[in-house]
Formats: sequence, structure tokens, C-alpha cells
Amino acid sequence: MKQILSIVTALVLVSGTQAMAEEDTIGFNMGALSIYNEDSIKMDNFTVGMNYQFNELNDFEVKPRFDFDYVNISGYGTVQSLYKGSINGVIGFAEENVLSPYLVGGVGYEFVEGEMDNTFDAQMFVQGGGGLIYKNEHGIKFNVEGKVLQILDAKDQDNEVILTAGVQIPLSKFKKRVENENECPVKIDAPDEDRDGVTDMLDQCPETPCYFTVDEYGCPIKGTLRIHFDTDKANIRSYSMEKVEKFASFLIRNKGTTVKVIGHTDSVADDAYNIILSQKRANAVVRKLVELGVSENRLSAEGKGETMPIATNNTAAGKSLNRRIEVELTYPKK
Repeated sequence: MKQILSIVTALVLVSGTQAMAEEDTIGFNMGALSIYNEDSIKMDNFTVGMNYQFNELNDFEVKPRFDFDYVNISGYGTVQSLYKGSINGVIGFAEENVLSPYLVGGVGYEFVEGEMDNTFDAQMFVQGGGGLIYKNEHGIKFNVEGKVLQILDAKDQDNEVILTAGVQIPLSKFKKRVENENECPVKIDAPDEDRDGVTDMLDQCPETPCYFTVDEYGCPIKGTLRIHFDTDKANIRSYSMEKVEKFASFLIRNKGTTVKVIGHTDSVADDAYNIILSQKRANAVVRKLVELGVSENRLSAEGKGETMPIATNNTAAGKSLNRRIEVELTYPKK
């Protein structure tokens, strides 16, 4: 078992293939733990925990994760509970799929309440294992995970086997209410239902989404759609479809415009590849708008690749801003 644990931990800690960063997540889990596994595994100790996974910290497959776990111990001498803190690395596979496996491994420290000297006391540990993630259309991940923990410098202590089930929630879910309240700030001290800065009396394009720049008539001329795609692909993720649907509804209500959909990427991969990828993503948005009822004659697509960044490509946050879909609306000359 120690050899298997060492292999899993090494794979997690040394891998470094580039990948597209996702949003940081906060996770919560519960499960069972076996602390004496010499003869058989008995999952008779309840555990709960939480973790923070840094998906945006770098552009590598190994994603740092900090874990804190509490274990209620039953039937093991004077030992009452365990408190564990650990630093781990997570490698995901086929993350563009709804179901995706992953490996996890790391090091930590275990504090023992009611410790038994030389039998069960506070020690450093290494752990490793894997799990399976299910991602729903809102970006929330549900996972099951199994790990083996080996105490370092142990005397009589053996190892621990942990099985948990949990949920990982993107940080934006905790910020969503605040963002929505400030998404369309008041721009003028006058009746302006869609808050585009043009009074309702003069506004010729009511209900304009507030992420658009508008002309003097209140009609949108340019905007950015924060649409997420599967990693390295042009498949629109299901939880981004609502933005496409709202834009399609606006175009159907406000006829007469032509729309150019422009794809942009960050600087990962080479220039030629990014031009092709951004074109494919722009095409995917156009196809979806047509499916939703927008006339194909009004739409065109163009890929700009990494040539027009709006932020630095030296940070994960900047790259996230550069991966975007822009739309430009043109009105017939009067």
C-alpha cells in the first residue's frame, strides 16, 4: 500500500502539462475513515472537511488544494478526534466531460485529541488517492474521493483509509448577488429603465443588456459576452447558454441590425492555433444564435486570436479576461 501511495503522490506533485485555468473553488465534504487496517478496513469513524482549490493560480495541470478535516474517533483507546491540515496537488483528466477522474496527493499534519504516546499521537503524514467529478450545468462539481494516508516517522501507527463525497462551488457563486446588484449601475439622474445612460424618452432600443456600449439613441454598438467554452475546444459550456439566449432574445426584439461576433483568446499556444480556435468559437456562437431564431443573414464571425488583449497575459486573471467573445452591432444608414 505504501508503494501505491508513493506512486500516486509522485504523479500528482511532478506533473506540469499546460492547461486552461478554471475558477477557484471552495469545497465541502463528509465521509468515513478507517484508522486500523492491518487485518481489515473498518470505515467506522465519521469525517467532515472543507478545502480551497486554486484553479486560477497557474496554467499547469497540478492544481494546489488546501484541505482541513475533522474526524470523530470511536472505539480507539483515549483518542477522541483528529484534526488534519494538508497541502495537496490535484490532476484532472478529461475535464471537458461531465464526468472526469482525477488524482490527488500531498503532505500534512495530523493533530490528535486524546493522543496515546508512541501509539497514536500527532504526526506529519503523506496521502494520495483519486476520485471522480460530476459537473452540472452551473459549474458546480460533485465528487467522490478515496485516499490512503501514511503517517511519517510512525512507530505502532499503521495508515488510514478515507472515503468522502462532497461538492466544490466556484467563488463566483458566493459573489453573484453582489455582482448582480452592481451589474447595471445608475448612470444618469433620470428615468432609465435599462440603465444604459440614455433616458427612456429618447431610448430607441429598450431593454439593452447593460454590458453594451450604446450610441446616443440608446442602441448597443459593442459588448463583451463572457462565454465559457470547453478547454481547448469550441463547445459552449451549458452554464454559459443563458447569456447566449438572452442576447438572442434581444436581437429578435430589436431587428434591423447586423452583428459581427469576434472571438479572442489568451496567449497560451501559438498565434496560428489561437486564430483558428477563436474563429471556431465565434462560429459556435453564431450557430447557436441561428438555432435560437436569429436570422443568419444578420450574423458574421471573425477570429482575432491573441492579437487584441485587454489585460496582461502574465496572470491567470488577465488571461481569463482575454478569453472573450465580443459583438459589434451595425445599424442601417438613415
